[in-house]
Amino acid sequence: MYIAMHCLNANNILQDEICKFYGIHYDHMYKSCVISTDHQHHDFVISMTEADYKDFYNQVIAALAEDGGQIMELTKGEVFRCRKNEIRHGANQKCEIKRIK
Repeated sequence: MYIAMHCLNANNILQDEICKFYGIHYDHMYKSCVISTDHQHHDFVISMTEADYKDFYNQVIAALAEDGGQIMELTKGEVFRCRKNEIRHGANQKCEIKRIK
């Protein structure tokens, strides 16, 4: 799936972008949503509260699931977000996964 956005570049000039969409996550330190794309050298950042991020997250899920899209949700478990090649250990998890329609 692709995502079309209107973005401010480093010079605060508004430009239109179309990128391959990889996902989103919330950065608690900077209170921002980070959109990951196929651009290897940068991410796209939207300043927002955690409550607004949860609403945006639900909108992204709905958009991905629309018209038979493919998205699944892993629930009932803690997932560590790690750097590439980093492994973290914790308590055993009994996760569940479901396809969102």
